Amino acid sequence: MSKPVKVFITYAHKDADAKDELITRLAVMKRNGLISHWHDNEILPGDKWRDATFSNLAESDILLYLTSAASLASENCNKELTAALGANIKPIPIILEACDWGEHLLEEFEVLPHKGLPLNEWVPESKGWQNVVDGIRRDVNKIQSQPPSANERDPESKGWQNVVDGIRRDVSQMQSPAPEQGQNVRLAERIFARGNLLMILQQFSTAIEAYSDVIGLDPHPAAAYTNRGVAYFHNGDVDKAIDDYAEALKLDRALPAVYHNRGNARFQKGEVDKAINDYTEALKLDRALTEAYNGRGRAYIAKGEIDIAIADFTTAIELDPDFAIAYSNRGWAHHEKGEVGKAIADFTKAIELKPDCAEAYRGLGITYAKKGEVDTAIANCTKAIELKPNYAEAYNNRGIAYHDKDAFDNAIADFIKAIELKPNYAEAYNNRGIAYAQKDDLDTAIADFTKAIKLDPNYAEAYGNRGAAYMQNGEVDTALNDFEKAIALNPNYAEAYHNRGCAHFERGEFEKAIANFDKVLELDPSNALANQYRELAFQRLQEQTQR
Repeated sequence: MSKPVKVFITYAHKDADAKDELITRLAVMKRNGLISHWHDNEILPGDKWRDATFSNLAESDILLYLTSAASLASENCNKELTAALGANIKPIPIILEACDWGEHLLEEFEVLPHKGLPLNEWVPESKGWQNVVDGIRRDVNKIQSQPPSANERDPESKGWQNVVDGIRRDVSQMQSPAPEQGQNVRLAERIFARGNLLMILQQFSTAIEAYSDVIGLDPHPAAAYTNRGVAYFHNGDVDKAIDDYAEALKLDRALPAVYHNRGNARFQKGEVDKAINDYTEALKLDRALTEAYNGRGRAYIAKGEIDIAIADFTTAIELDPDFAIAYSNRGWAHHEKGEVGKAIADFTKAIELKPDCAEAYRGLGITYAKKGEVDTAIANCTKAIELKPNYAEAYNNRGIAYHDKDAFDNAIADFIKAIELKPNYAEAYNNRGIAYAQKDDLDTAIADFTKAIKLDPNYAEAYGNRGAAYMQNGEVDTALNDFEKAIALNPNYAEAYHNRGCAHFERGEFEKAIANFDKVLELDPSNALANQYRELAFQRLQEQTQR
């Protein structure tokens, strides 16, 4: 019988009950000699905590990471994870509750229970625990089925390995750099590892300092430039991130992940074409880089090239059928095309694969709102907010749904929250202005539309809405100026033509009014209201001519 697989359990002390439950669930495997396990409660009085922890971790085959908001925030849990990765110990995240693990290093690993559905959401919860045990058993069986190393098969080989190790040390010494340079390289390696740990702990400013030190010591610091770029990106300094990615690529042009990362940074800056170029370069180097297809798809949506975007998301999904975010993004693309059924199917699949996918819930919310199912839209946006409490866009979309229910006070409250979370959110100001206008608070509405225009001077809809508010306030000449600007920015803005026609009608300029209503009917032949106003303007023009 194979020797037991050694299991190390890391957890936040808040989750001690879950740790005890896990140990109970593993009892049969332990009794059958499949595993042994260790956790910090086994430290004896007088033992040095750090020495006991890391010596037991070093001897382990599997790290079970009990994942919760508390463990993600725990410095000790993350240090143990980093040490395990450095020693090639397999990590298995066990998701206890809905938390932000998808933005953590744990996202790179297959999680338990199935598809990351948190244990506290299983009904009954015992099914979730059994799913965890089954997953651990599969990994244990896989480890035990591996052939033993040469040393384990043949004790004499240990002696030969000792000889090989000695020769390797001698060769390394002959090829090693000068003593001072060698010391610098070894120091750079240690600092680089510290920077990686700081990244896991999301201490990005301190990580930037560490990688900067590495760059000063390492003769070929492509990895340090790359990681410092990632740290700058997460710290909100996109320009410095792009500069670091460029330096890394000067040192090594064959880095698909760096092109991908620079594409993300450029996309965030709004440099959509440059982002597409970077994603394309990444894919030339690695045709299986699903994240680059996903990133390029998002960029094509931003350009309005929806069919090309859908093709990219579809390729990403074909390469990785469990790529939840690609399903979610393809859902957004179908939404943009008005393909409601396909959008709902993709958002639903994303949630099936990743139950905490807030973006997919928000997508469902917007799509159901388009279908006129307002209560379902509100419920989905609310779920997105529960999963991601600082999700300004979800508040904005829920506000729109409340507005569609004529629940204007609820809508305004959501728009206020969206603006609080994202102070430069022009769309939320515009939407709040619409809600205030519905409540006949025209001065506040005009102030919100003006703020939206200040934040986005090319925001045609905000000009159109402010013009409508000025019209409602009796300020026809000022309204006309806004309608002119809205149409200049968006020549196909039917509502602005309609409102400009109404403004000319108010001024007795019936020929101009008719011309505007004609344009509305050209853009929207089924617009009955524009047709009525056109007929009325024509009658008034005839009366005016007869006089």
